[in-house]
Amino acid sequence: MELAAIYERISDDREGRELGVERQNKDCLGLTRRDGLTVFGIYRDNDISASTNSRKPRPEYNRLIADAKAGKFSVIVAYTSGRLTRRPREHEDLIDLATGYGIRYRYVRSPSFDLNTAQGREIARTMAARDAGEAEEIAERVAAEVLDRAERGEYHGGPRGYGLAPNGRDLIDHEAAEIRAWYGHVLAGGSLSGLEAALNRRGVLSTTGKAWRAPVIRKILLNPRNAGMRILHDVEYAAPNKAIVSRATWLAAKQLLENPARRIHQSGPARRHVGTGLFICERCDPVTVNVNYDRNGKLLYRCLSCHRTWRADPIHRWIDATVEAMLDREDARQRLLPEPAEGVDLQDLWAEAAAIQNNLGELAAEFALARGAVKAALKTGLDRGQERLDEIQAEITAAGRVDATAALLVARNPVAAYRAITDVSLRQAVLRSMIVVRLGEPIRGRATWDATKFMGASQWAHDDRTWAEIWAGDS
Repeated sequence: MELAAIYERISDDREGRELGVERQNKDCLGLTRRDGLTVFGIYRDNDISASTNSRKPRPEYNRLIADAKAGKFSVIVAYTSGRLTRRPREHEDLIDLATGYGIRYRYVRSPSFDLNTAQGREIARTMAARDAGEAEEIAERVAAEVLDRAERGEYHGGPRGYGLAPNGRDLIDHEAAEIRAWYGHVLAGGSLSGLEAALNRRGVLSTTGKAWRAPVIRKILLNPRNAGMRILHDVEYAAPNKAIVSRATWLAAKQLLENPARRIHQSGPARRHVGTGLFICERCDPVTVNVNYDRNGKLLYRCLSCHRTWRADPIHRWIDATVEAMLDREDARQRLLPEPAEGVDLQDLWAEAAAIQNNLGELAAEFALARGAVKAALKTGLDRGQERLDEIQAEITAAGRVDATAALLVARNPVAAYRAITDVSLRQAVLRSMIVVRLGEPIRGRATWDATKFMGASQWAHDDRTWAEIWAGDS
């Protein structure tokens, strides 16, 4: 009884589309029956090219070669030699299998020959060169067509992208709005894992009808078509679709997402408590705290090193009140912003943002009363104003590295914007950009809760003084 392995490859080239898995499987099984071979196993790679231009691994092909070397079968069956491989280097590997391990090859639609003879090897190498040449010609033709479409600003085809209609030009409004919100979330310091959780909690589905995953969201955010661009070989072309966000917004998000220091995707569920991994134990600095609960189910923060605990709720209330008081100060921007990048005038950006906010307020009041063409014109003005505000936030984020604080201070009412944040990762980002919370000796027993007694080592993020030093100076 001679054992044979069947290799099938489903690809998106012409031959792969014409054959399909059923055709390959049926004809290969028919060949084994005619030759009196017993099928050891079927190895199948899906939508993976075997051409010289492809760099994708073929796991089933690699397993096929390993099993052949292990002596699990003596014949490899495929529909054509091109289904098995189009790479000359891999053809040499197949020749080595024949000469070193006695493997024979049988094809449904390609000639079979004995690779243990010089003539057979010559024919195989000739066919390999022909297959490689055909694959490279196809690749060059496809690349030229893609470039031609890019230069003409035409849709390149493929599966529908989130936010775009099937024609690749028109926007799907509610999906485009989601993408804009994603950029706002990321530029405000929010995590992708938190965004993933929020989308799936709301039942928002991807274009394939599946739940969202953080890597997929990241890939969409990094796509230049969201800014109305297409980039091929480092050359920028106009995309066929209208921009969903501004170029500045996309570039700022790209800078954040591609920063190696940024923790892109936190494994496990998104954090539920604002102090977890953020608040620091003063005694064990830089060790952060985790959550625990007392016997009554009250939330506690617990040092991961010395195991001291602090009641969470009064800390949350006190920090929120302190942050809101800072945001409400006239000099909040100056006190909270770090030094900007060279050549960027943050004060000019803030002045422009304030003027736009005032104009938007006036336009919104008029919009509520307007009708017909006037209402449409006001809507255009509101949209353009909001787009420029988004650009300013992106520029501030990129230039000043202020992340979440930029989103708050651009808002018409920073305190209200802070209170509206329900996503824990966003609230953590705001606090991280504003304060460094260090928890000192916990208050025990019935002693009056007083933050000044154990939070004095905390600091504003851009102030070298501790809160204890600030309090002493104010007294």
